[in-house]
Parts: sequence; structure tokens; C-alpha cells
Amino acid sequence: MSDTNVIKLGQPGAFTDSLTEILRSGARALLTQAVEAEVSELTCLSLALP
Repeated sequence: MSDTNVIKLGQPGAFTDSLTEILRSGARALLTQAVEAEVSELTCLSLALP
């Protein structure tokens, strides 16, 4: 028996179930869209400057 309360945490990417992969894929797609929208807006704003 051990006298410690330290637990081992799972490593990122350690899950291989389908639901986790679907959620991660969707999250990546949403982040990509958000970054593209921000870049597009900044580009349009910078072109509008005199």
C-alpha cells in the first residue's frame, strides 16, 4: 500500500475513441474558421486605412 495521493494524469492524445476524435476534429475546424475570419477582417481593415 502506498501513502501517496498522487495520481497519474492521462497524456494528451491518449484517447482513441471515435467520439473524442470527432470532437477534436470539430474543434479544430471551428478554430480554423475563427482564425481565418479574424485574419480576413484585419486584412480588410488594413486595406481601408489611408
